[in-house]
Amino acid sequence: MSAGAFAFPRARNTDPLTSHLAAAQVTTAGAHYAQIHEALTLYGPAGKDRIAALAGLEPSQVARRLPEMRRLGLVGLTGETVQSNSGRAEREWQAITQQEKTA
Repeated sequence: MSAGAFAFPRARNTDPLTSHLAAAQVTTAGAHYAQIHEALTLYGPAGKDRIAALAGLEPSQVARRLPEMRRLGLVGLTGETVQSNSGRAEREWQAITQQEKTA
């Protein structure tokens, strides 16, 4: 998965110039998508903290990518919550496969 394959605006038209400049610098999104999707595919549904540990990413990196991946149809919410590293409830995410998209 390359970032170019999943290109979409990361800044709104109404956002300041600094947001557009920062969005243009995002080059790791595609790699993160692949790592997150693979972790969810191999290990099943999980919260952002567990996904981060399984994918070798920081929780903040995962938290930024999950909503983008949801818009792209790569992941979805299970409707369940799990315990985060800090002991709070966080949403549980699951991978969406090509088969599920076409079913």
